Amino acid sequence: MAENHVWRAENYRSSNTRQFRTAMEALELAGLRGGRLADVGCGSGEITREVAERGYTVVASDVSPSMVEATRQLCAGLPVTTTLQDARKLELDGKAFDIVHCSWVLHWLDDIDHALNEMAHALAPGGALVLQWSRGRKIRDGSDIVEEVINRPRWRDRLAAIPFAMRQHPAEEVAAQLEGAGLAIELPPTELDGGFPAEPVALGRIMRAAGLAAQADALGDDADDFVTEVATELIAANTLNPHNTRLIARQG
Repeated sequence: MAENHVWRAENYRSSNTRQFRTAMEALELAGLRGGRLADVGCGSGEITREVAERGYTVVASDVSPSMVEATRQLCAGLPVTTTLQDARKLELDGKAFDIVHCSWVLHWLDDIDHALNEMAHALAPGGALVLQWSRGRKIRDGSDIVEEVINRPRWRDRLAAIPFAMRQHPAEEVAAQLEGAGLAIELPPTELDGGFPAEPVALGRIMRAAGLAAQADALGDDADDFVTEVATELIAANTLNPHNTRLIARQG
């Protein structure tokens, strides 16, 4: 898994408005009726706050201390519990949640088996699991270009210990595992429009906030040059589609 503890809530919040919006779209498809909700990978807390204001008691977790603290502050006074958790070792109360939501996490996990099984086990009868993740198709994509830039002379030695760690988890395999855990697929895997800007500085800013946060943290003052170089190459190669995928499954 990437060293996501370097993710900064203020950077993520300013660069990922579209990701917040798509998460709410997915949750509304599942039916927001109140109850208990687990927000796995809560990020900077906007989704957690929104669903808490709609009547949910929320358990929000993230691997980044910055994200957890931002969520705690944003949700002060609301029925929200925040926890620092690596999704690879996720712990949720069994059969306790009406919705388990996890957006933009799975592609950072080298092994998703435990996380998927834990989220499925956490659902109350009739509860919905709402997933969104990138690289839901097993194809050659922009990650090859990112790795090529990392290995260029200017960056190679400084980033040798920080490989690009975004993984591919094909949607059909995720769906099959959830069915094996006893869930019914309510919304089959659906690919979303990535919506990324085809302008190097703007795209680089988004990548610095999340996908290349660990590399940017290591590079310090040179981070903007690096992320802009990656973004320029991705745009030139027309590989901006991250194959973002949405899936909703329900416990019987």
